[in-house]
Amino acid sequence: MSEKLRVVVMTQNDRFFIPQNIRKASEVCDILEIVEVDSKYALDNQLGNYLKWFGFFQCARMGVVTIVREIEKYLDRLFGYRLFHGYCSVRDVAASCGIPHRVIEDSNDSEFVSHVRELAPDLVISYSAPQVIEEELLGIPRCGVINVHGSLLPDFRGCLPSFWYLYCGEKLGGATVHFMSGKIDDGDIIEQESVDISDCRSMFQLIRKTKLLGGELMVKAIEDIGAGTVVRRTNDTEKGRYFTWPTTEQAREFRAKGRRLI
Repeated sequence: MSEKLRVVVMTQNDRFFIPQNIRKASEVCDILEIVEVDSKYALDNQLGNYLKWFGFFQCARMGVVTIVREIEKYLDRLFGYRLFHGYCSVRDVAASCGIPHRVIEDSNDSEFVSHVRELAPDLVISYSAPQVIEEELLGIPRCGVINVHGSLLPDFRGCLPSFWYLYCGEKLGGATVHFMSGKIDDGDIIEQESVDISDCRSMFQLIRKTKLLGGELMVKAIEDIGAGTVVRRTNDTEKGRYFTWPTTEQAREFRAKGRRLI
C-alpha cells in the first residue's frame, strides 16, 4: 500500500458542508494544515450583497439557521466534538481531527507562499477557496493543486453556480474536481458527476447536493492521484458559460421565478 499524500487544504469558512468533506479527505490523505482564506470575496463577507440580492426576510431566515448552527458549534466544543463531530465550522473540524488551522487574507502573500514551500505538500486541495491561486503557489506541490467546483465544468464557471443554475432553470447540476491553473475554473478535469436538481427551489438545497457530491469526488481524486491512476480530461472553456456576481435586476428576476436563498 502506497503512503498517503501529504496535503494542504485551502478553503473559506463554512458551517454546513465543507467541514464534512474535509473529514472525508482526512481519511485518505495526511492533511498537514487547513487554511481558511478570509478575503473580501469569501461568502462570510458578502452580507451587503446578500441583502441586495435576496432581501431582508431571506437573509433573516439564513441568519436564524446560522445562529442555530453557532449554538450547535459551542455545544459541540463543550462535549468534546461528540455531538456534531466538528462539522459546525472549518476551525472546529480541524480541532476535532487534530490538524493545524490558520486564517489568512491573501492566498498569494509571499509569507504564506514561503510557509507552504516549507510544508512541502504533495498536493494542495481547494474547497471553495475564494481567490485565484497564482503561479508561484501553484508550482509548489509536486502533484499540483486541485479544486472542487459546484457545476459540470466547463459550463457554469465563475461565481455562485448555485444561483445561476436556479436562475437558468436547469434540471441537472453536478460537481467537478479539476486541476487549477492561473485562470478561474480552468485546468484539466479529474472527476465529474451530475445530480438531479429539479426539486431544488433554494440555493441552500442545491448547495447541499453539489457540496456533498463534490466531497465524494474529491476523495476519489486524491486516491487516484496517490495511486498514479488519475485520468485527465480537457476542460474546454470555449464550450461553457461563465458567470460573475449577479446584478440587482438578475436577483429580482431570480426571486420572481420563485427561487430562494434558503
